[in-house]
Amino acid sequence: MRRDQISLFDLPVITIPLEERVARATATIARIFEAGTPICVSFSGGKDSGTCADLVLCAARMLAKTTSHKPLVIVTTGDTLVENPEITAHYRKELKKMEAFGKQHGFRVITRIAKPALLSTWQLKVLSGRGLPSFAGQNTDCSYDLKISSQVSMRKSVFRELAQAGLPEAVTILGTRFDESEKRSLNMLLRGENDFSPVRNSDGDLILAPIAEWETDTVFEYLGTRTVGESSYSDFRDTLRIYAHAEGQSCAIVASVIQDGMAKRKKGGCGTRTGCWVCQQAEDKSLANMVAYDPMYEYAAGLNKLNVFIRNTRYDLTRRHWIGRTIKAGFIAIEPDTYSPAMVREIYRYMIQLQHDEAVRARRAGQHPKFTIFSDEMILALDAYWSLNGMARPFTAWADADDIRSDRVRYDIPEVDLVPRHDMPPAMFLHVGTQWDDSLPTSEISGLRDSYMESLLEISACGPSIKETRSGNLIWDLETESSFKVDSESTAMIMDFEMDRLLEQHRQGVGSALPGSITHGYKWYLMYGAIQLNAAQTAKHDEILRRTAFKDSLGLCLDYDLADVLKRSVRYCDLPDDARQAWSRKATTSSAQTDLIW
Repeated sequence: MRRDQISLFDLPVITIPLEERVARATATIARIFEAGTPICVSFSGGKDSGTCADLVLCAARMLAKTTSHKPLVIVTTGDTLVENPEITAHYRKELKKMEAFGKQHGFRVITRIAKPALLSTWQLKVLSGRGLPSFAGQNTDCSYDLKISSQVSMRKSVFRELAQAGLPEAVTILGTRFDESEKRSLNMLLRGENDFSPVRNSDGDLILAPIAEWETDTVFEYLGTRTVGESSYSDFRDTLRIYAHAEGQSCAIVASVIQDGMAKRKKGGCGTRTGCWVCQQAEDKSLANMVAYDPMYEYAAGLNKLNVFIRNTRYDLTRRHWIGRTIKAGFIAIEPDTYSPAMVREIYRYMIQLQHDEAVRARRAGQHPKFTIFSDEMILALDAYWSLNGMARPFTAWADADDIRSDRVRYDIPEVDLVPRHDMPPAMFLHVGTQWDDSLPTSEISGLRDSYMESLLEISACGPSIKETRSGNLIWDLETESSFKVDSESTAMIMDFEMDRLLEQHRQGVGSALPGSITHGYKWYLMYGAIQLNAAQTAKHDEILRRTAFKDSLGLCLDYDLADVLKRSVRYCDLPDDARQAWSRKATTSSAQTDLIW
């Protein structure tokens, strides 16, 4: 048989013993340490990143024991704040084991957990009405917002600290393998990833993939040989348990075979085996499998139930907000967009109820809660954004949380039928005027100002000064931060000293007595110092406040009658010429009718 007739499948399979693979990886890692270079391990808690972390730590232990080198290991991971609770608990325990292993063997291990920026969290992005969940077939912004962005930012911060300490640039260890999939293999080849020499990725970081040539069976074989002590930092029993139970199996290897088969058929998503419990990119059944497999996971049943609720209501347009944000030629678009005020409040209530139930369960069991969905700072930020965007009356988020925590009300997640997919209706258009607040009698103070607050603060001589924006609006001249922030100390003060008063104001209907007063809560938080904006946000939020106040005066914020709004709206083909030109991107063959036919 000629060489050109030989198939790849005819070539003999060369099996390299595990001991040789480990020795090769250890030697490569040791050479990096011997050059005085720190190593940064990108850790997720899975089998591959766990194997890489163990190889690095064992190499560091060997050098610390036999030479004068004192290796520095940095281990980073990411918390999306909507992670499978078992994964969150697992990687936190593993990070503590790594720190203890380094201390035991005389070298330093630094662990860092990256979290998304407050406004990038699923809770604040979706429930503030600024975006929808990343449904399948649409963008995967959630992967960047919740995972990539925060970890890249944290890694850069760590590397700056190393440079300031006079240390060389760190090499980042990745758990990528050619054997995982054809797509992964191709991407690794394009990036030049290998297991013998660090290379630079597209971000300019030095990376090394020490198990790039390992097969899945080899990884499981390695984990099966580990024992705590001199041999390894972990016995990886929890890692193997999660792999097995995520597929409803007792064996991690059998579960991996099942999962690998599913992965070949899977489209979209971020590629994680146990995804976020709000994930809509792919129908991840790992949490449901866990709940069904063992009663120890029963605490997470509600999280999975909420996932199904969100999935089944994707195409329920009655749960969408139809009122547009942008004025063009005096008109706004009327069409289903992000979640409606009622829908975001409904999901919020379910989440707070789940969190409260878990807190009660944990207290009775003498445990720490397995998950927390909202911190007090997140509730405050959400309540502020609800007021800013006219999604709820001031202090509604606190009132709902108080009702649930005091057991006065329960909000159990209903089982709803799957709403079938259907086409979105063409946009309609409602005339509102050239500017959002051009007909408000108090338009000069409907933005980032408040006449009542200013009159009170003027008496005490501690009111804010006034400045003019580029658009000519007068707004409060506030101290700014690098990004939107919630002050933890102010939040604690509100919880301890102001909460009863805020709840009473909510019960009395503050923000509903006068048209446009729905924004009172947002301004109260600003004046209290509970939230800080960056410089660019001050002018932008002034515009949003004016828009919200005007929409509130027209009854277009909360309980608007959609049928009535649609009745008062016009089709694209019925718009004036200037408006049709301004809204041309909304034209369809249906909405424009014969106007597009020549």
